[in-house]
Amino acid sequence: MMENTLIVPDDVRAALSVAGWDMDSEMESMSTEHSRFEIPVIRVEHRTNSKHVFYLDRGPSYNVEDQSEVDLGDTLTGVIFAHQHIRAKWVEGKEIPDCSSIEGIPVGEQPLADRCNLCEHSAIGSTCKPKIRILLLSNLEGELKPYVLHLPPTSLKYFSQHVRKLSRSNLPIVACNTVFKIKPIARNGYKYGEIEISIDGVSNRETLMVAKQLRTEFEEFSKRLTRQDFIESGDTVSE
Repeated sequence: MMENTLIVPDDVRAALSVAGWDMDSEMESMSTEHSRFEIPVIRVEHRTNSKHVFYLDRGPSYNVEDQSEVDLGDTLTGVIFAHQHIRAKWVEGKEIPDCSSIEGIPVGEQPLADRCNLCEHSAIGSTCKPKIRILLLSNLEGELKPYVLHLPPTSLKYFSQHVRKLSRSNLPIVACNTVFKIKPIARNGYKYGEIEISIDGVSNRETLMVAKQLRTEFEEFSKRLTRQDFIESGDTVSE
């Protein structure tokens, strides 16, 4: 396979400028509805020493600056401006799931059932893995930006507990600064991290305004699933 040459963006900008090109205008002309919503994904690196961390996955790139993982530590904070229950069932050797759904409604062309709650594969422990896809607004990189965070099956209980607490407190989920912390787990010879959830005060006005705008802009994003939603370890385990 041919290796990709990595590029330093500042060198490209300087070269374009000397030749009379405007880099920002050229990038805008390449923008599509699809690429607009390719936002960074926050993932968990499970380590054998139990010092698990969050890190940023920006996806494949020619940019040399994007090749190194950004270690975010074991705790992160942000405002949840949207979340969805998603799931997918995989068949060994396939690049796409046999069936997938958003909020219990299949999105593929040949679903295994009309709804997830009517499907035999939705039982706990099956190969159809449930997750929660969270759209998070955070200043992880020094400015308010949207990110995707996936909660795996082992962390869904913490999200349910969190939502129940918010409901009893009469607090909308977007109104709070949500804290995600990795809890080290050692079970049956495996070491991995579960994501516990709490809050750290309420969202400020600026953040709420940005979150409201993003909720509208990402309406189309929320209607589809991509391969990036199911690349964590265990997502594509088949029968």
